[in-house]
Amino acid sequence: MEIIYYAGLAAMGLVAGLLGALLGLGGGVFVVPALTLLFGVPTSTAIGTSNVAVVATSTGGASTYIRNRLTNIRLGLLLLTSTTVAALISSLLVSVLPAQVLSGLFAVVLIYVAYTMLAGGRRQSANPQPSVLSPQSSKDALGLGGSYYDPATGKTEQYMPRRVGVGVGTSALAGVIAGLLGVGGGIVQMPVMNLLMGIPLKVATGTSNFMIGVTATSAAFVRYAHGDVDPLIAVPTALCVFLGARLGAWLVPRMPGARLKTIFGWVAVVIAILMLLQALGIYSARGR
Repeated sequence: MEIIYYAGLAAMGLVAGLLGALLGLGGGVFVVPALTLLFGVPTSTAIGTSNVAVVATSTGGASTYIRNRLTNIRLGLLLLTSTTVAALISSLLVSVLPAQVLSGLFAVVLIYVAYTMLAGGRRQSANPQPSVLSPQSSKDALGLGGSYYDPATGKTEQYMPRRVGVGVGTSALAGVIAGLLGVGGGIVQMPVMNLLMGIPLKVATGTSNFMIGVTATSAAFVRYAHGDVDPLIAVPTALCVFLGARLGAWLVPRMPGARLKTIFGWVAVVIAILMLLQALGIYSARGR
């Protein structure tokens, strides 16, 4: 049974790392519900494990994203000013919140993500070029504009972030989500950059991947200090998440973003329903 258990952890980690890197979400959005719903891991331990897995996702994809110019480091550092502080503060609250409350919060966040992915994909289909601009076409005092080559279209895309102040403020919410739920904040950060700030999906993915590593590292130290990181679960999960993230980062430049949004949106709906049932006491996780 132990072999089956750890084989399951390995498979879950690979899938979480792959999907987390593809969408810049860190993999925690899959690790937490998988550990609680399928492996019977306590929610606080699942969140601590997820923090470690998110760091692995960020590390696994970082070099590929930077090499392909899909990481806007200057923008990421700006948004991190509010994200990291909020993540540290909120991570201190996890140990005092009931597991059912955390499951309910996770379900609400997943429903939000599903909506932004599915609705955002339809909006971009109706108006496919609302956010890709030439960096020289408008004022860029902070030097946040950039460009990248997209192998999927064979073109060099240029972009200019908009609503930067709103983005910085909203990033605090991403930090709260990261600290409470151990998901790195990418589930909020990526839609904020793509839909609110007008960052192309692939750049938002790469930049989010960079940011989640910082926020998850700070939260992971807090969770470890509280005894919420089980090495027997966290180490094999993080290793496989790292491998999946390497593959996901390699696939990002080669895949259409709209299809990924639709697939992830419906997957998020299913997981949200399961987490909501668990919060209501209707569905109980299976033990180890």
